[in-house]
Order: sequence, then C-alpha cells, then structure tokens
Amino acid sequence: MKTSQWLSVGCLLVATGLTGDAAAQFDQVYPFRGSPTNGVIADTSSKTEVVIEVQGSQRSIPVNEIRRITLADDPPELRRGRDDILSGQIESGYDDLRKVNAADIKRPLTKADLQYYLAYCQGKLALTGGGDKGAAAKAMLAFVGANAESYHFFEAAELLGDLAVSLESYDGAAKYYGAIATTAPWPDYQLRGSVLKSRALMRKGDFAGAVTEFDAVIGSPVDTPAATQQKLLAQAGKASCLAGTGAPAEGITIAEEIISKNSPEDNSELFGRTYNALGACYLKSGKPREALMAYLHVDVLFYANPEVHAEALYNLSKLWLQLKKQDRADNARNLLTDRYAGSVWAKTQ
Repeated sequence: MKTSQWLSVGCLLVATGLTGDAAAQFDQVYPFRGSPTNGVIADTSSKTEVVIEVQGSQRSIPVNEIRRITLADDPPELRRGRDDILSGQIESGYDDLRKVNAADIKRPLTKADLQYYLAYCQGKLALTGGGDKGAAAKAMLAFVGANAESYHFFEAAELLGDLAVSLESYDGAAKYYGAIATTAPWPDYQLRGSVLKSRALMRKGDFAGAVTEFDAVIGSPVDTPAATQQKLLAQAGKASCLAGTGAPAEGITIAEEIISKNSPEDNSELFGRTYNALGACYLKSGKPREALMAYLHVDVLFYANPEVHAEALYNLSKLWLQLKKQDRADNARNLLTDRYAGSVWAKTQ
C-alpha cells in the first residue's frame, strides 16, 4: 500500500474513533487528561513540542502536556517495557527492552526511543540498586548527544543531574539541572530545575547558596498548580538548609506549616521531604526523639520516593543506635543497603 493510501486509511480510522489494534497502526500521544491523539509524529518534533500529523494537518503538542507516547512500529518488547517503566516497574521493563534487536528497527524515532529507555533504566537502577553510575551517565549522554532535540531531553537532563549528585559531582549536577531551569519554556519546569539545582547545592554543603535559590522559587509570581507544588518543595528544601545554617527553629516552623496546610493525599514526595527536613532540624536542636518520630513518618507513610526514603533510613539507623535499640538500627541499616545500595545515603554507612 502506498504511503498516501496508508495515511488516508489512518485518517478514516482516527475519524471514526477506532482504537485497539487499529490505533496501534499509528503513533499515539497520550495527554495527562483526555484521549490520545493518533497520527504520524513528524521529524520536526523538538524537545519542547511533538508535532503529529492528523488527517493531513499538523498539530503541535507541548511536551509538558504529554503523559506518554507510543509509536506505530514499536516492537512488542519495547511497548511492554515502556509501559512497565512508566508504571514504576523498572527492572521488568529493562528486561523487556534488552530483548529488542535494535538492528531490526528502521525508523530513527523508534530507535531513539529504545536508546533513551535503555539509558533511563540503567540510570534508575544504578541510583537504587548500586549499578555502574558512570556507565549509566555515559549511556544517557550518548543518547542526548545523538538526539539533542528529543522530547525526552528534560527527563534525560534530570536523570543526568541525579547521577551526578550520586557521584558527588555537584557542579555537574547544577549544570544539568540548570539546563532545565534555563531552557524549558514552561514556568513549572523552570522552577523544578531550580529546585533540583538548589538540592545539589545543599548536598554540596552550600546551604546559604541553596537558600538563595530556594527563596527565588518561593517568591516566583507563577501560581499554577504545578508551580505551587515546586514552591512547596522549595520551602521543604529551605527548611532542611536551615538546619545546616544553624537556624533549626525557623526550619521547624516552615516544615510544620507545610504539614498543617497541605494534604498528604497524592503528595508523598512533599511530605517525605518535609518530614526529613523536620528530622534534620530536630537533630540540630538536640532533640533525637522528636527527630526519630519525624523520620519514622517517612519510613512508614511517605516512602515512595527512593531518595527520600533512603535519607530517612540512614538517619533512623543512627538514631535507633543512639537510643540503644540495636535491633531496630540494624533493621533500618539493612533495609537501606538492600533496597537502596546505589544511594549516597547507603555509601555513608
């Protein structure tokens, strides 16, 4: 069948609302809300927008509105692997991806998608399970070098920053996170990049510099729901910094205000980071039992984010030992090293 005929059939199927096997013949762009757009993704797509041809006309969809993309020629293992990865099942997804023979893929866009998700899995597994972080960073840098205008660019930059932090290359992390803050056209992405950069400064021990960056996010006039979430995360980060600058009482006030004015439902990362900040401030204030209770909140309730949970487990192992609870200290330490062997918190044990 000629290309023009294939596209005509495709337009008819889209227009009649056919899905399932029929829709699988097309690229599909799934938004966070609403139905997917079926068509053919154009080579003119970029890191900020995906251009898709539908019924002979082109539509531009901003990357920040896209939940996921599937491609018409996805090998079954790539499609399954991507689905698993996006649902948080990284190991399972990685297993499927490694079954794909890249040489059999002819379309550059699909080949790039496979390369991205392979590098993504390497990075995520290195950060948690203790794989080779340097090799993971090299794989992702190879992807970005070959696909600088990919719609995966900002996700790739964030993961490269995470790997740099884990490797204690804080200046490198600031560069990658800064690429999000300075090149993304959307305010919430810009704020997220700034929050991530601020955390890198905090890990470096530059608490004053981190507070300045966090304050800039908190003072942003943007008030969308996504931007508001970044402002709250910046407040939690500032509270952690205040423990490092010798002002834990102020940090406790900020953390308690976040907890009292927000709902923990669907806000696990915010509450996890806030309780970790509260724990750090109580530790600095010489109140180990209060710190213990703060970190226990994370371990029991807000453990979904690996980095956040690992930080809480590290501190719990120290606090239980300080309170002469050797068995509980051992349990916290063993969970940290078993589940998050690749974390910077496990390295400090």
